[in-house]
Amino acid sequence: MLTEKSDGILEEREGLNLAKVQCEQIFNAVSDLIIIVDNNLTIMNVNRAMAERCGMTPKELEGRKCFEVMHGTESPPESCPHTKLLLSGECQNAEFTVEKLHGVFDVRMSPVFNSEGQLITCIHIARDITEKKRQEGLLAIQQKQLEEINSNLETRINDAVTELRKKDDILIQQSRLTAMGEMISAIAHQWRQPLNNIGLIVQSLQLAFKANDLTVQELNEDVADTMNILRQISETIDDFSNFFSYEEESSPFVVNDLVSRALSFVESALKKRGIRVELDVQDDITATGYPNEYVQALLNIILNARDVLLNNRTSPLITIRIFEENGRAIVTVRDNGGGISEANLPKIFDPYFTTKNQSTGAGIGLYMAKMVFEKKMHGSLTARNVDGGAEFRIEM
Repeated sequence: MLTEKSDGILEEREGLNLAKVQCEQIFNAVSDLIIIVDNNLTIMNVNRAMAERCGMTPKELEGRKCFEVMHGTESPPESCPHTKLLLSGECQNAEFTVEKLHGVFDVRMSPVFNSEGQLITCIHIARDITEKKRQEGLLAIQQKQLEEINSNLETRINDAVTELRKKDDILIQQSRLTAMGEMISAIAHQWRQPLNNIGLIVQSLQLAFKANDLTVQELNEDVADTMNILRQISETIDDFSNFFSYEEESSPFVVNDLVSRALSFVESALKKRGIRVELDVQDDITATGYPNEYVQALLNIILNARDVLLNNRTSPLITIRIFEENGRAIVTVRDNGGGISEANLPKIFDPYFTTKNQSTGAGIGLYMAKMVFEKKMHGSLTARNVDGGAEFRIEM
């Protein structure tokens, strides 16, 4: 019986010794720094990682004060969480920069109680987070640099947008001046014949009066003809004034009327150059937008076709269609001037791009037309080659 009992005690001791050895191996295998201290912060044990970090052996560290080893001070730092642990009996966490150990550590302090619930020791586990903090610092610097870059970029974008708006204002002004020049030329063409007619009427009145051959009926007829001509001239002035008037809000309009209005400005100039205009229209096609700007933009397209056809002496023709498709008002302006080269087709709406002589074209007419139809009135303006000419398509 004694032998069996002794054997059992021996096995139990061997088991305990094995468990102790295994615990020590695990204790020393952990890469975190581990210190076991009593209630007075006296070191009772440390693992191998802590001893190596201090450049000492575990035995040399035992019996020394924790704060002396960790901070090189004669008393605990004011922020030491061990004091809180003693008061609360709960785990504490803290972050310390420990110059003696050359790093930043995330420290967790866990209390150990005896069977009676009394706090007897405390385990300090310190994880080196120096590299993590360094990376966080670098990240913070990079974040700040990125914010500065974004701020500078935003400023540069705002400056660029402001500059583009200034350039757009200049383009609009140039386009308006170009259109004004065309209008003055159109008025000159439209007024020349009526003014000649007025001159003939005045001369005939003078001759009839001198010959004492002027009747009241003839006088009334000539005055009526003169007033009719003057009315037509006055309407031309009204059209010219309305052409450049500013429109604050969009409004519905009949597309057919605006096409007719645009053609009236250039009809005589086109006839003078032998350019025919053919219309293929559906009645009363409506859209919503800015009528004056629509006419100006459409006029730019018609004048572009005119300029192309000036070099085409074989039956130059502009064909304009007005129709509705899928609920949208469509206007197409087609010429028979040979079309646009494939190399130039993607660039024709670019500002300042022109295939004309610089003295006759600034390259802003089609750009401004696209701006008006697409940005101002949310429609579209496209171009393609078809049947030996170019076709511009306006959708509203």
